[in-house]
Amino acid sequence: MGYLLLGSGSLTLSAWAQVTDTAQVVLPDLAPREIEIRGTLEISFPSLQRQPLVGFNPPPLVPQVSPDRQPYIEPYSEAARLAGPVSLQRPVPPAIATIGSGRPARGLFEGALGRYVTRSFNGYLEQSFSNGLMPYGAVRYTGSNGFVPFADRPEIETPYDLLNVQAGLAYSGPVHAGLEVGGFAHTYRLYGLVETLPFDAPQREGTGAYAQLWLGPSAQDDVEGGLELRLSSSRYRTTYPEGFFSPAAETYRRLERRLDAQGQLALPLTAGTLHLDAQGHLAGIDPSGFLESDVWSLSGGASLALPLGSTLQLSIGGRVLVLEATPTRTRATYVSPVLAVDVSLTPRSRLYVRQQPHLIPYRLDELLREMPILDDSVLPQPALHTVDLEAGSEVFFRAVRLRAAGGFRASPFERYAVLSRRLVGTELRYLTQLGYAQQRRYYAQGEIAMTLPGSLQGSLRLTYQQVRLPEVDRPVPYEPSWRGQLLLAYPLPKQRGLVQLTGSYEGLRYADLSQTQRVSPYLDIDLQATYQLTPAIGFIGSLENLTPGTYRSRWLGYPEPHVLLSVGMRIRW
Repeated sequence: MGYLLLGSGSLTLSAWAQVTDTAQVVLPDLAPREIEIRGTLEISFPSLQRQPLVGFNPPPLVPQVSPDRQPYIEPYSEAARLAGPVSLQRPVPPAIATIGSGRPARGLFEGALGRYVTRSFNGYLEQSFSNGLMPYGAVRYTGSNGFVPFADRPEIETPYDLLNVQAGLAYSGPVHAGLEVGGFAHTYRLYGLVETLPFDAPQREGTGAYAQLWLGPSAQDDVEGGLELRLSSSRYRTTYPEGFFSPAAETYRRLERRLDAQGQLALPLTAGTLHLDAQGHLAGIDPSGFLESDVWSLSGGASLALPLGSTLQLSIGGRVLVLEATPTRTRATYVSPVLAVDVSLTPRSRLYVRQQPHLIPYRLDELLREMPILDDSVLPQPALHTVDLEAGSEVFFRAVRLRAAGGFRASPFERYAVLSRRLVGTELRYLTQLGYAQQRRYYAQGEIAMTLPGSLQGSLRLTYQQVRLPEVDRPVPYEPSWRGQLLLAYPLPKQRGLVQLTGSYEGLRYADLSQTQRVSPYLDIDLQATYQLTPAIGFIGSLENLTPGTYRSRWLGYPEPHVLLSVGMRIRW
């Protein structure tokens, strides 16, 4: 390369000498010199690699993955699952569509008509704003003109109307907060009381209202928890026909005002996570003042969750349960340990042991809605479970999950419904009343859940139990030895709908302590289906109580209607 440079320089000098005046010619210095050029020569050529032709040589649809790389198929483990069960739920965050600049509204309205002029309507509407506020409202109504429960008593009427409404305002920002108000209006007949009596079915009417406030940290905070306050009032009135309890028509009235508060807090520590929770309940039965206390209860607990390696999770703590009920002269305080141990034997199997004492508050509207009991025996006294011990195992095999468990529960105070003899007219009759007593429950449970080909999902749970009253050494009325739950669900392709079959079974039971009033096994099978014509418009349908007549009575004297068909339409956006 150096010679080329010297050659070009010589040619340039020669050409310049030819055009210059000869009188001033200066001969070049032709003395030999050494010229050294150092550097790096880089020559770039166009890429010779052939580029793929779009449309003729597309990239492979499935990327090539090395054989030693496998997907993660082990069950995920969460330390928080060892925490004790609490009823407080984190407020639902706004829909993901509301994160953008738009302000979409979401709603659902569906109505249906069916046999016995059964009617139902459900409506829900919410509107999200960019500042984190979301007002919402919901309406739920079901009603019927009634059916004939007894073939030899066609004059007995069984209509009912149940209405529930709620409205609220939720906020999602630096904190989660919300305020909700609602109420209900229920009317139905106690037709089981007059199956063998020459009276019309007593009518029960209930109304109530509540206001609820909740507050909690945002999802980005390290601290988890929340606080919830609920103030409610429920009023019930039952009208009995002439001659039932007295010569004239008689009306029983019950009023409950109550205040419920509960909160929880999870603090991350160096060694683990500290969980704190508390709940308190104050109720007045037929109060003369605003919040006159007839029944109050308190539950407070603390536990420390410790992750001991990748296969062992441990949570230890304690709980205090306090109850005082003036009408029954009940006063009790209990201190129980809290324990949770979770051991992962293999990536697809685990063992666990849990001891979770807790308190269950019962409201007046819940008791009268769930059980056909007399008004004068209703006392919304909480239930205390000082021992709730369960040990079990879970095994995962491909798309199948198997679970087996057994446990023991000791309750110094727990509700139960029982038949007792009362004077009706001029005769002694069995009527359902509410009672509280010490109970002990032993049980064994097995469950299988799977996803079958074609996206068909199913689960089956069987439970064998023995629930007894230690004070009288008798089985608890209406508590069967066998229970079962079944669920089958099939989602239609392209999210066009869902077909779902549910079933529940309760074995042979007795309604009284002497075991003379036998209740046949109860079997409830329901079929529900939805189909979307468009993303916004669809059809709904259901077939309920697909069981023979001898298996349709969960409570003695209260058979349910047979094969209840209803169809309707759904609109959502």
